[in-house]
Amino acid sequence: MDTDRLLRELTDFLRIPSVSTSASHNADCRAAAEWVAGELRRLGCREVQFLASGTHPVVWGVGPEVPGAPTLLVYGHYDVQPPEPLDEWTTPPFEPTVRDGKLFARGAADDKGQVFCLLKAIEGRGGRPPVNFRFLIEGEEEYGSRVLFELLRREPERTRADAVLIADMAYIAPRWPAVYTTLRGLCYAEISVRTAKSDLHSGEFGGAAPNAHEELARLLGRLKTPDGKVHVPGLYASVKRPSKVELATWKRLPFREGEFLKHRVQAKALTGLKAYSVLERLWALPTFEIHGITGGFTGDGAKTVIPAEATAKVSLRLVPDQKLKTVERQLVAAVRRFAPRHVQASVTFLHGADPATVKVTHRAFQLLDQAFREVVGRGTVPARAGGSIPVVPALGKGGAPVILTGIGLPDDRLHAPNEKLDLKQLWDGIRVFGRFYELLGSMGVG
Repeated sequence: MDTDRLLRELTDFLRIPSVSTSASHNADCRAAAEWVAGELRRLGCREVQFLASGTHPVVWGVGPEVPGAPTLLVYGHYDVQPPEPLDEWTTPPFEPTVRDGKLFARGAADDKGQVFCLLKAIEGRGGRPPVNFRFLIEGEEEYGSRVLFELLRREPERTRADAVLIADMAYIAPRWPAVYTTLRGLCYAEISVRTAKSDLHSGEFGGAAPNAHEELARLLGRLKTPDGKVHVPGLYASVKRPSKVELATWKRLPFREGEFLKHRVQAKALTGLKAYSVLERLWALPTFEIHGITGGFTGDGAKTVIPAEATAKVSLRLVPDQKLKTVERQLVAAVRRFAPRHVQASVTFLHGADPATVKVTHRAFQLLDQAFREVVGRGTVPARAGGSIPVVPALGKGGAPVILTGIGLPDDRLHAPNEKLDLKQLWDGIRVFGRFYELLGSMGVG
């Protein structure tokens, strides 16, 4: 394996600031799609197309035909999260840097590095891959996958395959690879309050006029109390509790709350519903988080105004068996219930997805387990994930098993400053997935 060449190629991919949530990066998202398309052509794909969008296209690829072999659909995404706050990065987010065997860059683990891993595992086979490859590499996963959802609604046949492979996840702990049985869903919204027609002078009106920031803060405090409970009526009613077997399995995982607090959260305390373990809070319970608050005056210097409007960006993570549309209605009803009569409150939904549940009984999971055992010396353990990949349920609608796995590590700092990917994980991953492709090819169709 020519690791120097591979590192140069991945670095070129990571340099592209393909931030899908910002229109200012539309050209960069297109450039990242072009990079993926170029790789698919080098792999010998007989068909490579840009679908559904000019700026954030879904890259569709069809590999060389392998008669009698199963079809594997590979999904991934080339878009990345915004890099801010920039001053917390040790090195710039789009200038990939290797330190102590780790590659630091936005997208290193989520998901460019892992897409790269899946593609490079196909190389070096003399032009004859062991399976029939199909590729769906999208550019809006970090923004709800709207373009891909619309494409699959129109053309569901693109998900027709014997198995779907997604590498956008992490080991449960170093040297502990995993396959994931659930993904939490997502409900992302803006909650806005208005208290007056316009901002007011705090000297003339302070003490008598309502303050939008204060009202918003009180409203948010009613929606989630300090004990970690989310007070959205009906939210917990449909939550499916983990089975006793699943809870027992989690207790055997190499997870230590103290290490999680010190090395990953890097805070002074863990919060949430204390009656449940940390893994239950992360994997099996819905959440409500505040991501940012705007309104009033936030520039340099001073301006003495009482803000008339304030907005909070919030999200709820959903668990089996919750439904996005139901939670949206519940959140609207809760905001109306908790907002005072003199406050005009509204909810705007930006994107979301239902939670996904995956059965890991298909033969393909056993083959992946074998590949990990052969290459890294340990098979996969079943786990849940706290994050969301919105399009997973749609990818599995055709009946193919959806394999959720990955080569990341728990400390890769996804969505945070100093995101990284351990290079050993990458080199091992290329060998693991190369071996998995071989084993899957030997399985035959069905």
